[in-house]
Amino acid sequence: MNILAFGAHPDDIEFGCGGAFSKLPESGHKLNLLVLTGGGVGGDSAVRKAEQESSARLMKARLFWGGFRDTELSAGRELIRTVERHIELVKPDVIFVNHPDDTHQDHRNASQAAITAARYTKNLIFYEVPTTLDFSPTVFCDIGRVIGKKVRLLRCHRSQVYKTRVKNLSIIETAKATAVFRGYQDRVKYAEGFAPQRLLLDMFLG
Repeated sequence: MNILAFGAHPDDIEFGCGGAFSKLPESGHKLNLLVLTGGGVGGDSAVRKAEQESSARLMKARLFWGGFRDTELSAGRELIRTVERHIELVKPDVIFVNHPDDTHQDHRNASQAAITAARYTKNLIFYEVPTTLDFSPTVFCDIGRVIGKKVRLLRCHRSQVYKTRVKNLSIIETAKATAVFRGYQDRVKYAEGFAPQRLLLDMFLG
């Protein structure tokens, strides 16, 4: 399958589905990432882009940039058309994107643009990040075997590791705690949780 993930900022995808994306290539699935901004408000955009490129190489994913400015994503025609162009290019079987309920406007707008642009795509799945609100996953991925790789993906974003706005708390600790909590919900040690808008089970049934 062709898999496409949208992220408003560098490291969104790694936090939300870095574990699942560590497993998918093992089954021959092709990964594509569209990062809509360079994350310039959260750090130096050149540094953050280089970090994202390093992570994409580790994931064996094709990386695209949206070219928008951090904190200035607007869920209007330009953003929707950008997302549509990448859907037309990749022709994904499954799309992952930020959850629409979030305290960060870029995450909300990225999600709303994807909902519109992906209206003819069979599978649209939302992932969570630390600023996500009211997230109730109904689909889980056991990432116990690849939790180390998810950590390595997040460490690629080294400029962001301690930018959690909580003293002495790293994004690595946050991601592992989230994975333990979601794992407990699905009766495994580590998991990622997802909330599909729609999910065609046939893609898993052959």
